[in-house]
Amino acid sequence: MVCPQVLRSVAFRSIAVLTRAPFPSSGAMASAGEKRKLAVLDRESFLEKSKAARQKRSSGAAGHFIKAMYSSLVDGIITDPELMALPIDDHAIIRGHAIFDTCTLAGGRVFRLGIHLDRLFKSAKLGRLKLPFGLSEDENRSRMTEIVCQTCVASGLRDGGVRFFLTAGPGNYGFTPAGCEPAFYCTVLESSKSEDLKAIGEATVPASEVPMKPTLLATLKSNNYLLNCLLAMSAQERGGCYGINIRDDGTVAEGCVANCAIVVDKVFITPPFDGILAGTTVRKAMDLATKHLVGETKVLREIRQETMRKEQLFSAQEVMMLSGDLGVSPVSTLDGQQVGNGEVGPVARELKRLIWEDAYDGKEEHIQLFYS
Repeated sequence: MVCPQVLRSVAFRSIAVLTRAPFPSSGAMASAGEKRKLAVLDRESFLEKSKAARQKRSSGAAGHFIKAMYSSLVDGIITDPELMALPIDDHAIIRGHAIFDTCTLAGGRVFRLGIHLDRLFKSAKLGRLKLPFGLSEDENRSRMTEIVCQTCVASGLRDGGVRFFLTAGPGNYGFTPAGCEPAFYCTVLESSKSEDLKAIGEATVPASEVPMKPTLLATLKSNNYLLNCLLAMSAQERGGCYGINIRDDGTVAEGCVANCAIVVDKVFITPPFDGILAGTTVRKAMDLATKHLVGETKVLREIRQETMRKEQLFSAQEVMMLSGDLGVSPVSTLDGQQVGNGEVGPVARELKRLIWEDAYDGKEEHIQLFYS
């Protein structure tokens, strides 16, 4: 680490150098400006350059992982990646005034859209966002369901991820959305989720390093994921994946996009949703575990939602991260220490099986799609 005194000394010397340096003549400035002159692009030139830049990012791949996008601003679906864009004055970009949620496309059926729309509408109320399709929640729910289904079909995918956004919309560059048109966007993308169950290494990250979100932002699904990203980055630098945020009082919070759960003496424990997101996957896991895994001769005897301390993570037989409708990630090492016997545990294995079967064979939370 560089001493702060040295940094200040370097800064002062740099200022001195800049002060002594002669100011460039107008001719020199013009010459420099000519060398860096930027093209003013027309529509076709922009689209051509945009495609070249995208292919460079994706090692020359012709397609894009996002296969279809709906925008309420044009009330239509787009499958050309170069046209999948938001207006630069959308408040999702300039102020972060936006929310999102997700669901899953599983075997040509939309899975668990209802519970995710429930959370979207709750987030919209907390975020003071206007609904885009009339005043009533029922009207918006019906329209959004229709949009999600049609965008999935337009994508051509039978399996994938769905992510939809509600923003304050475009209209000004100010602080409030006065005069803006609320916008709804839906994207359907390829997914790497698999029926296979793979253990991960994980790491704890103290709130002193990456602070917890304030309660409002933690309990609604805001587009502002800066702290989530920093948590994942810190965890991955330690050999982890999602990261497990530890509060200043030593209690367990959540991962960057996942809830944490442990198994201790056949008891499944996950923290209460106090100051963290009420994850739909951990709620599904608790429901399925209660129905199928609890009993005298089964892998669990009890399900609890209670305060969990950091030290419990290291004494647990199983630690797992739950996210993204289908995601069950058993943790084999935590902060470099082996968890349990270091292998995938029976509860994680059974939960993965039950969740996957529910997504692909269940009938309660599905919308069948019809492809031409």
